[in-house]
Amino acid sequence: MPKLPLVMATLLLFGCATGAVRQTRVAPLAPYEGVRAVRVVATEPDSQMAAELVAGARVGLPKAGWRMANDGEPAYTLELHIAEAQTPVAAEASLQDQILGGMATFGGFRNVERGLLEVEATLRGPDGGAALGASRWQAVGSPASLAGTAGIDLGRAVGKAMTTQQSEWYPRRGADERLFFTPTARTVPDGAFVLSDDEALLVRAAYGITRRLQLDLWLGGLPVPAVGGGALPLPGAIVAGGGGGGALFGVFDLGLKFVALEETRKVPGIAISYDMLDVFGTAIGGGGGVGIGGSGLGGVGFVGIGGANAQFNLFTLTAGKHFSTGTQVTLGAWLLDNHAFLPQSAHFTSACGVAGSTGTTSGAAMTKCSGGTDLPHLPLQFQSFFGVEQILSDSWSVAVEVLPRYPLSNTMWTTGVRWLPGSDAPAGFVALDRIKPRIDLALAWMILEANADAGRPHASPVYFPWIGVGLYVW
Repeated sequence: MPKLPLVMATLLLFGCATGAVRQTRVAPLAPYEGVRAVRVVATEPDSQMAAELVAGARVGLPKAGWRMANDGEPAYTLELHIAEAQTPVAAEASLQDQILGGMATFGGFRNVERGLLEVEATLRGPDGGAALGASRWQAVGSPASLAGTAGIDLGRAVGKAMTTQQSEWYPRRGADERLFFTPTARTVPDGAFVLSDDEALLVRAAYGITRRLQLDLWLGGLPVPAVGGGALPLPGAIVAGGGGGGALFGVFDLGLKFVALEETRKVPGIAISYDMLDVFGTAIGGGGGVGIGGSGLGGVGFVGIGGANAQFNLFTLTAGKHFSTGTQVTLGAWLLDNHAFLPQSAHFTSACGVAGSTGTTSGAAMTKCSGGTDLPHLPLQFQSFFGVEQILSDSWSVAVEVLPRYPLSNTMWTTGVRWLPGSDAPAGFVALDRIKPRIDLALAWMILEANADAGRPHASPVYFPWIGVGLYVW
């Protein structure tokens, strides 16, 4: 696994998930469109410490782009509550106490002997009803001297989360920018970092540059089984392995994804992306080569021979809509163009054969046609896709993806489950509510055509397993 993504993930993990602000979460605020002001109140109004908290929050919120509400104006309400305040045992903290106290604050550890202040913040909507958000601040030291800082930190943290959620209609979930193989119309949140590994060979790193722009990097290898057509669309190229043993593809992909239209209650979200994709590999076992192209699976495609590499321009258009039932529907298409601007060594020629349809080898896939004409580049390829995800809980969801092809027997679909384990509260120095692991367990399905010579009198479904893991740092 490359070292750079690990270093980046470590820095982001400790930079984003530690500190005195231990937890911050805000629900989607798009239903309150037009409300741009906040008023700050304390549950202990007669307390001097509470007054300093309020004053600090009134400084922190404008730093995140929110203004204080005028009298009678519709506004959000930020309630501040002193959950615990412990005066230090010693009247004056020694240098050692200050250092140890700072380490405990950074790590989120309690140390009442050196003093402790814990403050809870609750965000309510203009109607004053159920809580829309919450944050918690905890630090070691004298409560009287920490109150102002706590207010500033909480105001800024809640305000930043409110800004992020201002245009959101539906709650964000870890890994919601993709299903198993296909993208959704969402991007990685602003400032969030993703590190994932699929099939133990393909590493992906992604970063939310802005709220609507995402950077992707795919690097590694991808085993493509010959059985069932040997087809995999990852990260979008439609590829197939030749030979009885399949193929091993190396993949390098650098892409940008942009949300062109944000989803609302009535309008679906639309995202577009461009990927510079380089695919390289060699067939494993048997004859044949490496086939690339959606139509190739129908026996009229193209194949690159040997260990060649090819560079593609991959364009993706995705639309997605969430519903109140917890269902998400996505629809999109890939457009694969082979007008390479990087050097490529692949030579494409006509492909013959499709998995399970020729000879006695059940794993046969696309192979070079006798007398086929070499092509300067692969013709333009198009592949549509759609998917449905059903959210079962905060941690679990199931999904189905379909990549329709002609003939229909070459259609590929996936079924699987996604698990997002994690916690809603910090543990020690790590704010686990900002760290979301992802575990995908899926099966990719195709129909293996009838072939009496291969001992298959009837068409039958075949599948291969797909396992993906990831870590999302918000």
